[in-house]
Amino acid sequence: MKIFRVKKNLIQHIIELIKWIISIILLILVIIYNYIYQDIQLIYRNILVSFLFLLMLLSFSTTKKGKKIFVFIQNTRMEIRKVFWPTYLETIQITIIIFIIATIMFSMLWLLDHFLIYLLSFCMK
Repeated sequence: MKIFRVKKNLIQHIIELIKWIISIILLILVIIYNYIYQDIQLIYRNILVSFLFLLMLLSFSTTKKGKKIFVFIQNTRMEIRKVFWPTYLETIQITIIIFIIATIMFSMLWLLDHFLIYLLSFCMK
């Protein structure tokens, strides 16, 4: 019974490795094809590159890590939908507040700088 489990795990590992190799080869083919065949019209090149890239994604999505990554991406998209995005008016108001605070800080530092220069020039005389 244990031998069958080991063989099954070994076969699954080999299949996973083959999927990774296919994904990597397809990615390399996409890069090479896009580089070598630059003289072909862009539309045809993009169609073939997109097709090879989709095959690579399909092969990648059948691996264990690929499935985990796609589940993570789906969960991330769901979380992004839950985020409260500010309205245009709120964005403008916050921007104005930040601008006012930055102007006040700039003025305070400018006054402090002039005061310190005046104090140093007074002490140097």
